[in-house]
Amino acid sequence: MDISTLSLDQLNQLKSQHEQELNQLRERHSSLKQAEGRFRQSKDALAAISKDDEGKSMLVPLTQSLYVPGKLCDVDSLLVELGTGYYLEKKKDDADAMIDRKIKLVADNAENITTVVAQKTRNHEAIVMMMQHKMAQIQEKKAEFDRQQDRGA
Repeated sequence: MDISTLSLDQLNQLKSQHEQELNQLRERHSSLKQAEGRFRQSKDALAAISKDDEGKSMLVPLTQSLYVPGKLCDVDSLLVELGTGYYLEKKKDDADAMIDRKIKLVADNAENITTVVAQKTRNHEAIVMMMQHKMAQIQEKKAEFDRQQDRGA
């Protein structure tokens, strides 16, 4: 789209639309980075489990704020959340590989959003510059009109 053909009102609407889209993309990016951080914490927790931990007491999270006491029975077999309340028993190595895949997926999506945000930011800057250019033209025409009025008076 050639933004030089748009009116000042249309440019203002387009600028507002880009600002909304940028805010949404930044929120999505932030959410993805938080998810990546949680997956990395899960990977660290998984790496911390060793054969020596078998039989140890621990607190098992039922919700974010509710924990119940439990014992670590089999460190090679883990219950992994697949999402939306589905769980699957996996071997430790398989769980580790699954977390790696999720980290890569989330990181790739965050990188894609970063690219889109950069492009949208450049577009937004071009729109603002065009608005400033058009406002300068309007002010110039108004000044010229005022000068002509002063000469005629």
